[in-house]
Amino acid sequence: MDIVTSIPVRLERLESVSALTEPLRERIARLAHDNFVQRGCLHGYDFEDWLNAERALVVRAEVEIHYSADDLIIEMTLPEMELPNLTLRAEAAQLVVSSDPNDDGLQLMHVIDLPSVISLDGLDAERTRNKLRITTALAGYYGVQQATA
Repeated sequence: MDIVTSIPVRLERLESVSALTEPLRERIARLAHDNFVQRGCLHGYDFEDWLNAERALVVRAEVEIHYSADDLIIEMTLPEMELPNLTLRAEAAQLVVSSDPNDDGLQLMHVIDLPSVISLDGLDAERTRNKLRITTALAGYYGVQQATA
């Protein structure tokens, strides 16, 4: 039997995804610059340096999005590694799943643009090993369901 572990779910409004991702962008830029310097400051490889730095610092998750009755379900397959402080941040049309860097400097930063507007009141997340399942009511439906209950 798998143990289900709840992750922190912050139901605060995202003011700016770019502000949230800025520290990671700065780390990638520093590593890309280091790659440039190690190559002898040879120009013309900036895009390659950036992509190599991104691959060295950011881990990816596979995401599947589908509907079930009146809910939107997002299922993520997380990498098989430690992801310190795995956190879900949400707004009505976007989710951000992120972690702090692990001991190897790798971190998860995944921005998900949702196909429908969601209700933040009906948001739930649970993690089982390397699976993260996020369930949320669609906007409008949750309020109607509460009013008729």
